[in-house]
Amino acid sequence: MRTDAARIIYKRKQLNQVLEGSWEYPLTVVEAPMGYGKTTAVKEFLKNSDARVLWQTLADSSASGFWRGFCRLLKQIDERCAAGLAELGVPTDSVFMDAALELIGSVEFPGKTAIVFDDYHLLTSKDIDQFIERLVKTALPNLYIIIVSRAAFGENTTELALKGFCQVIGKNSFEFTQNEIVAYYKLCGIRLRDEEVAELYAYTEGWVSALYLSLLNFVREGRVELQASLAELIEKTVYRQCPETVKEFLLTICVFDSFTLAQAKAMWPQGNAEALVRYLMANNAFIKFDRYNKTYHVHNIFTGYLREQMERQGPERRQSVLRAAGSWYVGSGDYVYAMDCFYQVGDYDQLLLAFEMDNGHSINIEHKERVTQYFSECPEETKSKHPVACLIYARKLFMLDEREKYVEECQKVGEYIEEVRDEKTRSHLLGELELTKSFTRYNDLWGMVEHQAKAYALLEGPSKLFDNKSFFTFCTSSILYMFYRQSGMAEDAVKCLTEFMPRYCLITSGHGAGAEYVMQAEWLFQRGDFENAGIIIYKAIQPARANRQIAILLCILFLQIRLAFVGGDLPAVWKRLRQMRAEVEEYGQYQIVHTVDMCEGFIYAHLSQARKITAWIADGNLQESRLYFPAHAFFNIVYGKALLTSEQYLKLLGLTGQFLDVAGIFPNLLGQVYTNIYAAVAYHRLKRHQEAKEALRQAVAIAASDQFIMPFVENGDEIGPILDELEKDEYYAEFVAGVKAAYAAFAPKLAAMRAVGQYGDAVDSLTPREREVAWLVADGLSNQAIAKELIVEETTVKKTLQNIYAKLGIGGRTMLARLIIEQK
Repeated sequence: MRTDAARIIYKRKQLNQVLEGSWEYPLTVVEAPMGYGKTTAVKEFLKNSDARVLWQTLADSSASGFWRGFCRLLKQIDERCAAGLAELGVPTDSVFMDAALELIGSVEFPGKTAIVFDDYHLLTSKDIDQFIERLVKTALPNLYIIIVSRAAFGENTTELALKGFCQVIGKNSFEFTQNEIVAYYKLCGIRLRDEEVAELYAYTEGWVSALYLSLLNFVREGRVELQASLAELIEKTVYRQCPETVKEFLLTICVFDSFTLAQAKAMWPQGNAEALVRYLMANNAFIKFDRYNKTYHVHNIFTGYLREQMERQGPERRQSVLRAAGSWYVGSGDYVYAMDCFYQVGDYDQLLLAFEMDNGHSINIEHKERVTQYFSECPEETKSKHPVACLIYARKLFMLDEREKYVEECQKVGEYIEEVRDEKTRSHLLGELELTKSFTRYNDLWGMVEHQAKAYALLEGPSKLFDNKSFFTFCTSSILYMFYRQSGMAEDAVKCLTEFMPRYCLITSGHGAGAEYVMQAEWLFQRGDFENAGIIIYKAIQPARANRQIAILLCILFLQIRLAFVGGDLPAVWKRLRQMRAEVEEYGQYQIVHTVDMCEGFIYAHLSQARKITAWIADGNLQESRLYFPAHAFFNIVYGKALLTSEQYLKLLGLTGQFLDVAGIFPNLLGQVYTNIYAAVAYHRLKRHQEAKEALRQAVAIAASDQFIMPFVENGDEIGPILDELEKDEYYAEFVAGVKAAYAAFAPKLAAMRAVGQYGDAVDSLTPREREVAWLVADGLSNQAIAKELIVEETTVKKTLQNIYAKLGIGGRTMLARLIIEQK
């Protein structure tokens, strides 16, 4: 009998032959219940291959946790791509999905590369399922994905298999036959009698974990001895054989599904963690070293048993272990996991400290319910000791559209701060509170300035909680849209922002730098002063770039696009739209990609090219985006025009009340102006002329005192007859005359651009090579794959695509694919 029987791996030829098929498919799904040796088989197979292996073992159901791990994997191949994906976050909608796939499509995988997602069954995310399905369909050269799971993957595995994208290796491939049981035991130095083989097979049904434990028992007892349960087998053959120190060590690290040596040392400070790990590696096949990620992985069967043992030792032991785990996560910057550990043991002091250290950066919509639960269950006495955490939480509540809770939290934080004894600390915290409370007055500039002036006096330096990483614009592309809330006060609002922005930038480390110039230029543009608007907007570029304010840069580009549009310069429009996406990619700020979609949608709608408007806007699927609530009325400006362009008049009128309600919350007067213009057009098309006149009158009533003619000029071709009626009213005659004069200059340029746009829509205008590239894009191929297919350099493909985008007047490959599919 061999003394190393516990460490022997029986290599099954038939299973390895099946696994060899992994190199024939972009995706291999290995699915079987727990304990069938899936992970071991895949690791052994890959160890003997020439592939580069990126291995990720999932720990829980968190999609964001999966995404962070996936980004860490790709960092080994392409740091820029990994950083972009991390900024993008879990692709929860088609916009982010396309951006993620385009990022990965730009990666050059050096040689055969296998990405393995182990324990995938723990993840319950349709978004990630869909992402993997679409990634697989791109068939990137040299990339192979292997999913190891106890359950079936996604909903479309059968379809993927039928189309040749996937192979599934099921439970049957992992069950030991009686002959294999004989061979396995023989390899370990044990010769079984026929009746013992039959008995083992009947007991284990070919389940390798039970066979392994039974083998250990056979080594000690010299015979087949069947236990009542798997737990009893583990108890008798594994756990009971460990020295007491090893048992204590196992119970300490069992909160982790996998751990590094550094983690083990942190969790076990006695100084002999490395020696204990070596002992376990030599004597326990349930713990394996993952050479790809330099981690030790504890098998789920053994982990479950150990956690049950830890629970039996009472709540104090469990709390001690989880606190240590939480401290480890804090040290490694995994604040979400740290907070979860501290929450499980009710240690709210440490939970709030972790929240402070993160400054709320790791918290997104996925964590909203969980974080709200943390703070609602946290004792008031504890929260009063952590006013900084409560300030960060209040700010997050506003961002997550929990405005009532936000106001309540600001009130509570004020009470906590009053209890701070140190005068300097209290003064600074009151300054932070004033900054946070300024959003209670959003978008009242004068009210916000009042709070921020107090903050400036109290802080005596920059805020420690506000930084320039968040989006000043809440993902809109217009500063004027944000702060134009009172008719006749637009110029005063511009002056107010111009006066207070330098001070605001000082206390927020450059947040929103350049916004005042953007608002000045937009104000001039809306009044028809294009020349001065074009001059002023250039003043915003330097401060915005110096402070890495991508949101402000998009506002700058959008105004430049509109200026080019009214000037009839369509090539400049397409160039700036492409630059928008390039800026997002350059800064790695993919969270704002929806803003680019809205800017494109605005232009396409005004060119009467409804089918180019991205689907989430055209269908009104606002819930599919990550737009903050202050941007919703801006979305409706674009969506409303899209409905008009596609002649959905009844739907538009049905939604008009909702649009006006949303635009009335802060309020956003430009949203109200555009909505009333759209309603006027819809009523006019339905021959309800009086209602059309009344809707347009309401729009003019808002805009006339500020001389904002451009919303009407941009829609001049639709509202001409209604303007004629309204001009008869002396009160509006001068304003309407100004609109009509400006539109008369714009109309021929608009007609020319629409004619060019219609010609540019035709895929027939592409050269044969351009059409070939376009069709391959529609088939889901990456630039790398297209270059390989056409035997050209990838730079050639990129240049060809730029030419295609310019000819068709589109911003990227997603729109190109849609146009090609329509042609098919």
